[in-house]
Amino acid sequence: MTSTLKFIEKDFKSTLFPLKTNLIMAQYHGNEISDYIYQKVLNDAHGGDNFLSQQKVYATKPRGHLRRTVKLDPVAEYFIYDLVFRNKSIFRSQVSDTRRSFGYRFVNGTFIPVHEAYAEYNKHLNKCAGDYQHSIQFDVASYFNSIYHHDLSHWFSGKDAVSEIDSNAAGKYFREINSGRSVDFLPHGIYPCKMIGNEFLKVVDLTGTLKSSQVVRFMDDFTLFDNNPDVLKQDFIKIQQLLGKFALNINPAKTYYDNKVGDLQGTLSDIRKSLKEIVTDYEEVHTASGVELIETETEEVLSLSKDQVDSLLNLLKNDDLEESDADLILGFLRSHSDSLLELLPILLNRFPNLIKHIHSVCAGITDKNGLSKVIYDYLNSGTNFLEYQLFWLGAILEDYLTGKNLYGESLIKVFELSVDYKISRAKILEIPEQGFGLKEIRDEYLKTGQSDWLSWSSAIGSRTLQASERNYALNYFSNSSPMNFLVSSCVQKI
Repeated sequence: MTSTLKFIEKDFKSTLFPLKTNLIMAQYHGNEISDYIYQKVLNDAHGGDNFLSQQKVYATKPRGHLRRTVKLDPVAEYFIYDLVFRNKSIFRSQVSDTRRSFGYRFVNGTFIPVHEAYAEYNKHLNKCAGDYQHSIQFDVASYFNSIYHHDLSHWFSGKDAVSEIDSNAAGKYFREINSGRSVDFLPHGIYPCKMIGNEFLKVVDLTGTLKSSQVVRFMDDFTLFDNNPDVLKQDFIKIQQLLGKFALNINPAKTYYDNKVGDLQGTLSDIRKSLKEIVTDYEEVHTASGVELIETETEEVLSLSKDQVDSLLNLLKNDDLEESDADLILGFLRSHSDSLLELLPILLNRFPNLIKHIHSVCAGITDKNGLSKVIYDYLNSGTNFLEYQLFWLGAILEDYLTGKNLYGESLIKVFELSVDYKISRAKILEIPEQGFGLKEIRDEYLKTGQSDWLSWSSAIGSRTLQASERNYALNYFSNSSPMNFLVSSCVQKI
């Protein structure tokens, strides 16, 4: 259990919807969750215990697009981390020096951080761009949403190192978390599923008929290199045919022939030119789909002069600023977060996809009451908020603004705005704040007998109450379902 817990803890902050309910359950009740999974859920004698159908959620993507996925409940999330960790030996390194894939595996007992794998990937791309005259770049369209669960189950069970018990368990898991629907089942944004998605595509790396001098891959982003353009075109056709066997398709809008690596638009925008003039050691790099800029950054502090900071802040005010440019500038200004406070209203309104990066930047803002006022004003500026925005605004309030001015008012506002978004509302309910009417709101969810995210997070949010008051409500809540019982038992330990 301990190693699985470490895996969960290290990956927690990188996930799309990091609800602390799941983390607390794993930390305090991991053994009991494991026993429930392997003794009841996976035991045919317990027909009433199964993996639950998971809650659909929508994270943001650039330019107003949404990423459809699921938020796993505490049992389902624990299982996938545990399954992958115990079978980590099947997730192998690159096929060869000419068939390279990067990251999403374990080395020396720990998983490779995304930023390390991404740096190595970009370094190799740049080397290949100098070594070969021609290239093709492409990615798989909606990869995680398109994988067929029988294909993935068959692939997993075909590994010699995987036991029959784990093979059957994985098939049951993939089937039940999506209510039997055979596609759109693989969760996004958590490392064990990224490991699965990355390893599944090694079927391309292992294909002996490809002739390109280099096949380079980061998850579902491919770049082929060779001096003969005809070889590249032939391999591109072969790869499409191979992927077609699994009902996977190439995204035509993201296919590029002989583009300079890292410059997919062909020419730099005026904003990007200005950026390169301000930060002279900045190097344009290729961005893999599904990888956030914030995931690829290290903790290294960029030393900037006051003039450079002022110039970057002026760029953020530019009406022509693209979302990717704003994302990049936020990364440069991470160590100058106080300078960003007055611009946060602009960024919050114009770039909803950057909310997770803004959450990270808020850690360095020292004027917390000023930040709290910005968040409060933004929440009261309208009602057209996305689920992902509301979740991360709740995270900003919990992580950085507890007890500051307008804290309670903002919590309640996020709660009210999340009426159609269970996971965003659960984010507020799990925060152990007992004032502002939240205790009474939780009591209502705990008394109804319901078993869903709103009741589970309410139970977790009650953890700081006096034991007698807390346990009275939890005893009734625990009777409604096995999940309720697990959550209640965990909270009563704390």
